[in-house]
Amino acid sequence: MNVEKKIHRDAILMDATCPLADYENYWKNWIRGGATVIAPTVNRPPELMYDTMRRLGKWFEKLRKNFDRLMLIERVSDIFEAKKQGKLGLIFHLQGTMPIEMNINHIEIYYRLGVRMIQLTYNVRDFVGDGCQERTDSGLSDFGIEVIEEMNRLGIVVDCAHTGHQTTLEAIKVSDKPVIISHGNAFAVCENSRNLPDKIIKAIAQKGGVIGINGFPGFVAKKKRPTLDDLINHVDYIAQRVGIDHVSLGIDYFEGQAGVAQDDAAVALYEGLVEAGVWDPKDYPPPPWVYPKGIEMPERLPNLTAGLIRRGYSEEEVKKVLGLNLIRVFNEVWV
Repeated sequence: MNVEKKIHRDAILMDATCPLADYENYWKNWIRGGATVIAPTVNRPPELMYDTMRRLGKWFEKLRKNFDRLMLIERVSDIFEAKKQGKLGLIFHLQGTMPIEMNINHIEIYYRLGVRMIQLTYNVRDFVGDGCQERTDSGLSDFGIEVIEEMNRLGIVVDCAHTGHQTTLEAIKVSDKPVIISHGNAFAVCENSRNLPDKIIKAIAQKGGVIGINGFPGFVAKKKRPTLDDLINHVDYIAQRVGIDHVSLGIDYFEGQAGVAQDDAAVALYEGLVEAGVWDPKDYPPPPWVYPKGIEMPERLPNLTAGLIRRGYSEEEVKKVLGLNLIRVFNEVWV
C-alpha cells in the first residue's frame, strides 16, 4: 500500500455537508470513498418542521435497517467508535433555521433527535438573520441571538454557511463557542457571494472555528469543469492566512449534480430554486454541475487526500483537514 492510500485509510475523514446522502442510497458512496463521518442535510430550504421531521424519520429507518453499516453520532467518542467498527457515522445537519419555526423550544427537540449542527440561514432572510444573498445584510435578529444562546447551551455547532457577512460576524460575537462555515470557499480565489471575504475567514479562525472546503463548481472556479487543483487552491489560501488548523471539508455533493441527476431533472431543480428566490443566478450557474475533476463523486475522495499530499501538505496536516480539525471544534461545542 502506498503512502497516500495508507494516510487516507488511517485518517478520520468527515464531510460536513452532504445533501446527496439524503437522496436514495447515495450514503453508500461515502463508504466506498473511505469516509468515517458524514453530515446529511435533513431539511431542504425553505421547508418547515413537518417536512424536516419526515426526513428525520426516514433517517431513523435507514439506521434501523442498516445498523451494521450506519451509526448516529451524538458525541465525540461516537466518531472514534464508528472508525473502530468500520461504520459510517451520521451527524444530522440543518441548513437554515426555518424548521425551528420561531419556537426556541424546538431546538432541543432537534438536539434530542441527533441534530448537532445548525446553519443559521440559507441565502435569504429567515427568522434568525440575513442570508448572503440579501441586499440589506442587516445582521442577527433578537430571535437569532436567542437561537445561538440555546445552541451553545445544548451543544449544537453554529454554522454560518450561506449566511450574510454581518449576521456571521454578530453570530461569532454572540456565541460562547467556536463557529464554523460548514461549506464555503475563499472569495479571493473565486469571486462569488457564497464565498468568504478575508474578514470572515479571519473571524472564524480567531473564534477557533473551521471552514469546510466546498466542491460545488460555481464556488470553486470560474469555469464549467474545475479541477482538483482549483479546489486545493482554496485550501492553500485559507491555510496561508489563518493556518491549516482552520480548514476542513464540506464538499456539498447534492442530488442535482452531474452523475446523479439527468440533465432535464437538473434544469427543473435549478429553475425551481431560482423561481423560489433561494438561488440567485449571478452566483449559481445553470447545470450541468460537474464537481472537481478527480472527486466528481464521494467514492473518489481518496484523490483529494492524494492531491493534498502532492501539494506539499504533511500527513499531520492532511489528517487535520480530513477530520481532526472538526473533531477539535466538536470537543469544544458538544456537551
